[in-house]
Amino acid sequence: RALRLPEASFENFPRTQALYAHFTGVKRWEDLGGVSQKRPGGEPPYPVDDAAVHHIFDGGWIWVLRFNNGVTSAGVAATEELASRLRLAEGAAAWDRVLERLPTLREQFADAKAQFSFVHTPRLSFRSGAVVGPRWALLPSAAGFVDPLLSTGFPLTLLGVGRVAEILATDWNSPEVEERLSQYAQCTLQELDASVRLVGALYANMNDFPLFAALSLLYFAAASFSESARRLNRSDLASGFLLHDHPRFGPLLRSCCERASCARENGGLTAAVRNELIDDIFGAIEPVDVAGLSDRSRANWYPVEARDLLNAAGKLGAREFDIKRLLARCGFFRAQDFAAEGVAGTSLRSE
Repeated sequence: RALRLPEASFENFPRTQALYAHFTGVKRWEDLGGVSQKRPGGEPPYPVDDAAVHHIFDGGWIWVLRFNNGVTSAGVAATEELASRLRLAEGAAAWDRVLERLPTLREQFADAKAQFSFVHTPRLSFRSGAVVGPRWALLPSAAGFVDPLLSTGFPLTLLGVGRVAEILATDWNSPEVEERLSQYAQCTLQELDASVRLVGALYANMNDFPLFAALSLLYFAAASFSESARRLNRSDLASGFLLHDHPRFGPLLRSCCERASCARENGGLTAAVRNELIDDIFGAIEPVDVAGLSDRSRANWYPVEARDLLNAAGKLGAREFDIKRLLARCGFFRAQDFAAEGVAGTSLRSE
């Protein structure tokens, strides 16, 4: 806006609003009465409160992010229709109305105190009509924003910083700079659009949690594969966000998202078609799954297991030795254990 750049809307994406604040006195989820954290086979593989907790309901979702200083960030993002019904612009009163709809969250926030006035954002998503110009470029976070649901702004901006830095280092004073900036703009908008397709599919299926959960695996599979590839110095395997340009995964990602988004518009899916879509999602992630996400027996609880990454070494063009060296370098287990076990060892100790 300061540059008076035109704005455009994302196609097939709902207008959304948000309301949020920081709180103290938020109870831990595990301490709430009547809340079962059991899963088939035992306890959750990690403390639920130490993760980014999302509560999904038709038309919106709530985030609860517990910091290590006693403060918790929490808020709600909702479609324009639901936001209007909740009157999110009214701040604290609207937050109370949200909690009234969700008894367990109401209990969790019963003693909570907001640390500042609630912030209402009447419009979340935007897409700039221009990303670059004569010797300037917007970072992805300024070029567009989708929704906080998948925290896509972080990786998109990091990718953008790397690309702009490369242009500055190699082509800033060359005749090719304008072409490089044009390519950067195209890539930035393509990745924003890929994010919109996935987040839009998730919003369209917030009333169908099993399908929503399956769709979310498209993000987690792409993210874990991309991060692993970069840590192995194989960023060429994951050049685009969400692997949207991956020769196999990219088209399947788009297809699954479009089918899921159309479902709501067409009155929902039959049980057979819905199950087929979920099966196709699991089929789509299998070639890039390096985190055990394809294991349905885990029932949506996914631990951090070294063995999952070791078993997927071939998908990353790596050897088991390379994966073990990566895990040692990242502090997943002690370097001396890695040295003692050698290439064939399988007993890994997390610190």
